[in-house]
Amino acid sequence: MRILFVDDEDRVLAGIERALFMTDRDWNLDFAHSGAEALEKLSDTPADVVVSDMRMPLMDGAQLLRQVRDNWPRTIRIVLSGYTEQEAALRALDVAHQFLSKPCSCDNIIEAIDRAENLQGLLHDATIQGIVGRIGTLPAAPRIYIRLTELLADENVRMEQIGATIRSDPALAAKALQMANSAFFRGTRSITDIEDAVERIGFNMLSKLVLANEVFGDGNRLEIDRLRLNAVRASRLAGAICVPFAPIETATTAALLADVGRLLPDIDRLCAKADTEGRGFPTHVEVGAYLLGVWGLPPTIVEAVAHHGSPGRLNHSAFDAVGVVHVAVSLVNGTPVDEAYLQKMDVGGHLPQWTETYRQQSEDHETT
Repeated sequence: MRILFVDDEDRVLAGIERALFMTDRDWNLDFAHSGAEALEKLSDTPADVVVSDMRMPLMDGAQLLRQVRDNWPRTIRIVLSGYTEQEAALRALDVAHQFLSKPCSCDNIIEAIDRAENLQGLLHDATIQGIVGRIGTLPAAPRIYIRLTELLADENVRMEQIGATIRSDPALAAKALQMANSAFFRGTRSITDIEDAVERIGFNMLSKLVLANEVFGDGNRLEIDRLRLNAVRASRLAGAICVPFAPIETATTAALLADVGRLLPDIDRLCAKADTEGRGFPTHVEVGAYLLGVWGLPPTIVEAVAHHGSPGRLNHSAFDAVGVVHVAVSLVNGTPVDEAYLQKMDVGGHLPQWTETYRQQSEDHETT
């Protein structure tokens, strides 16, 4: 695992080197004092992770990480900075996967790099890592985008209205959660609920976030609308069945984002091509989870998204968010529920009730 730290202040790099020297990690650490030096080092030997200061002369962190994204898209890109003005946040948003604030403890740096290492272990295919690495936003349904911008322009808009609109689209939900969990907002806890994300970000920043990012895709609009509708249905069902098994915020958000990988360009073609070659290519589920992970969403959500298709492969001793999302997404998508897994988790008797809940919710939707 090669990690390149970039900062124009010698004392900062020296402090990081001292702090990480004593850690029990098999890491190859390297240091650069400028963006130009960092690019030169990367040209010689690409890094798995680049941690860059935001405010540097000649080439700042956003400019550096943009070149890293374009030339080494598999590299995890992290901003480490005390420069937290809104313009800096927006400039770095599309090129940084995660944000760490100065002063930053050694433990926080280690945790961020550990997560990056775990994410790279989730997907081993270099092609998919490269595709995901170049993605800044996912396509959103135009009606949702237009509705959100209209609401944000209304001085009397309520938090509940904004949250409900974002929750209705997995692409916007993922981006809002990425922003809310960044160190730019200096939160003391991970954010898993959309309305909490809106509250932490604030209306003004959220407006700039939406307007600054291209959220329209070139894909089949009917297909995107269908995916969005199923995502909302799965989220609603997860909220109805998660108690007392999992936190409602985690379950509903993970269910909303469970199939977000479907929004990635050419994902079906790439998977089909890999299947014919017998390379054991990951599905859109793992790809979507990888994207959410590099965006810095809470591990509980990433885990539930990554494993909801095959919950039995996890060594969990109790039914939790992974199982809740599995049931909700399976019922909504009309795919088989892993009844053996439910029996092992001692919740098999709940399946008829959950199925009936979904039937009633579907009828309610049709009549509204």
